[in-house]
Amino acid sequence: MAVSTILKSVRCKAVCFLILFSLYCIQVNAQHVPAIHRCGAEMYNKAMEAKFPGYIESLQAAFNNAVNSPSPRSGEVYRIPVVFHVIYNTDKQNIPDSCIYNQIKVLNDAYRNRHADTANTRAIFKPLAGDAEIEFFLADTDPDGNPTSGITRTHTDIETFGDITIIIGGFNLDYFEQMKFTDKGGHDAWPTNKYLNIWVADAGFNFLGIYLPALLGLATPPRYPSLPDNWPEGSVDGIVDGVFLQYQTIGNNNPYKDDLQGLVSAGRTAVHEIGHYFGLRHINGDEDCGDDGIDDTPEMVLSTQEAGSCPGADINTCNSDQPDDLPDMWENYMDYSNDICQTLFTAGQVNHMRKVLTTQRDTLYNWPLKTEKVLQRHLSLYPNPAQNEFRLIDMGPGGALSVRDAFGLEVIKIDKLKDNTVSIRDLPSGFYVITYRHKKQYFSGKLIVSR
Repeated sequence: MAVSTILKSVRCKAVCFLILFSLYCIQVNAQHVPAIHRCGAEMYNKAMEAKFPGYIESLQAAFNNAVNSPSPRSGEVYRIPVVFHVIYNTDKQNIPDSCIYNQIKVLNDAYRNRHADTANTRAIFKPLAGDAEIEFFLADTDPDGNPTSGITRTHTDIETFGDITIIIGGFNLDYFEQMKFTDKGGHDAWPTNKYLNIWVADAGFNFLGIYLPALLGLATPPRYPSLPDNWPEGSVDGIVDGVFLQYQTIGNNNPYKDDLQGLVSAGRTAVHEIGHYFGLRHINGDEDCGDDGIDDTPEMVLSTQEAGSCPGADINTCNSDQPDDLPDMWENYMDYSNDICQTLFTAGQVNHMRKVLTTQRDTLYNWPLKTEKVLQRHLSLYPNPAQNEFRLIDMGPGGALSVRDAFGLEVIKIDKLKDNTVSIRDLPSGFYVITYRHKKQYFSGKLIVSR
């Protein structure tokens, strides 16, 4: 290649970078637009409407359907099986299991309104906070009926699933969706009417040595209230139901959360996005002083993201001077405030999500109780406690065996057991769960390793 051609290429890249970076800096300083797109819902909806005219109307129909549905009875906890598809180009993006386990805990604490941060909710909003009675667990059975950790890992040649126009509000829908297809460099969804699929990947950019974390999360909302499945095949070509999360947002123990400029640190991007997945909107309805359709959320402008701090206690961006007017509810998970500020869903939001679960996503909750056809039996182990090995009692060989520690991490996996004796010489003392699948039967038992 000629030197002049190389110089032209370098100059072109430099000019493009300066233009894009200037727009990014403008965005950083904009009053109502976050420097990092914490959530891509508004961009996504516009892109979907352009690709499939009538899409936004169908979203409104789904929302109205949920609003007009009868409220489910309280006291019943809906349990949601989750699969995390980790798509990584670098080792850094291949986040450890410990982050995913922590993320499940963060989700359950938030949706059950039981985490320690609830104490930080301002007194005026504490009576509005609700327990969604929704819990999440890593799927223990894959679509073929085999035991699973609920985590898949896929190496990809794709460096980022975001296009660089995201930093100025653009969105390449087709390019982004590649992460949801194995033949395009991602991982195929597990049946979306039985699992909450979460793709963990990178939608940020390394451009001339500068990392720009452009998009932190995105969820597909419920669309068709009258159809039985969550996202019928072919209803929206090439679009797969589920949630995307930027890999640095997973869990409050993520070793790479500092990449996100102190704006996200407590694993609550997932809480926000799954709120969208269950039909909630941003608290302002994506309009300044707009309406999210929920009666007990105040009108407000989405809070400006601030590193390491929360908005003022008395801030009221949509003050109506009415006696019942409330300050901004920046504690709400559907706001854009810092993770450390967010502490609640309102009772109205809780009711809406439960309505969506019992109508538009009614094939999803309590799935193992409804579709698991494999009979689970008690697994007898000897000796127990054990030191160096244990045996399966009254079990035939040839089945699949899995050993998980107290944190749910799979420490031993044997696809086809040759005999009934299993070595545990490399395992530290502690508590373990043993599962064994043999033919059409599923066995589970607990083992203590003591030395």
